[in-house]
Amino acid sequence: MLGQALSPCLESRSHETIDLPKEELNVTNFSRVKEVLSKIKDLDLVIHCAAYTKVDQAESEPGLAYFINAYGTENIAVVCNHLNVPMLYVSTDYVFDGEQKQPYTPWDLTHPLSVYGKSKLAGEMAVQRHLTKFYIVRTSWLYGPHGKNFVETIISLADARKPLRIVSDQIGSPTCTLSLAEVIADLIPTERWGVYHASDDGITSWYEFAKAIVQDPSVQVTPIETKDMPRPATRPKYSVLDKTSLINTIGRELPSWQDSLNTYLQLRALREPAVKR
Repeated sequence: MLGQALSPCLESRSHETIDLPKEELNVTNFSRVKEVLSKIKDLDLVIHCAAYTKVDQAESEPGLAYFINAYGTENIAVVCNHLNVPMLYVSTDYVFDGEQKQPYTPWDLTHPLSVYGKSKLAGEMAVQRHLTKFYIVRTSWLYGPHGKNFVETIISLADARKPLRIVSDQIGSPTCTLSLAEVIADLIPTERWGVYHASDDGITSWYEFAKAIVQDPSVQVTPIETKDMPRPATRPKYSVLDKTSLINTIGRELPSWQDSLNTYLQLRALREPAVKR
């Protein structure tokens, strides 16, 4: 989902990108990673967008989550080290436990609660273990074109006129792949390596986010607490990310989550004209 937003964004800025889907580059196959990346001439940066992202399912298949998110990431980091090529790794707010009352900085201690969060943190550790030139970009509540996500799920349920019960006590920042791609494109040429937090600006709950998505007063959206909808994976109650270091590095603020959502919904409407009911 992010890769399909990032590639055209980078190309619009005169970068040449080589897109490698799973069929061409399975990150869990070290020999394949080494073979494919070694053959690319004038390789300046490897951006690692592949991930196992099924947060709840990861609890029942932790081996697969770690195989992709940790071992797969380490494969890329080892090859990048061998080739002396920097790497950008996309990580998650789920590396934190949500117990803080203020936004998490890149220097705050990590303490993931779920297998997914732990496996993504293991990927971060692999990058830092093998490389000195890297970007780790943590983001949150990601949605965008070309992928399954919360926005599309809510729209589908609302179109079916089903009542929505949405968690209201988990707080974070929704982030659109389109705005995150622009941020990454801004960050890359700085060569100021390190860990960054990148999310759309503003703070909300899943419940308020759902209400903003629906935009139809006839669809019932009811707030509930996390305990009212138990899930296999524990989510952080508060996972707002402090973006100060990123803003200082790229020299600009990030768009509000409301503006990014409106842009996404407008683009979606152009792609899929509304059908009269």
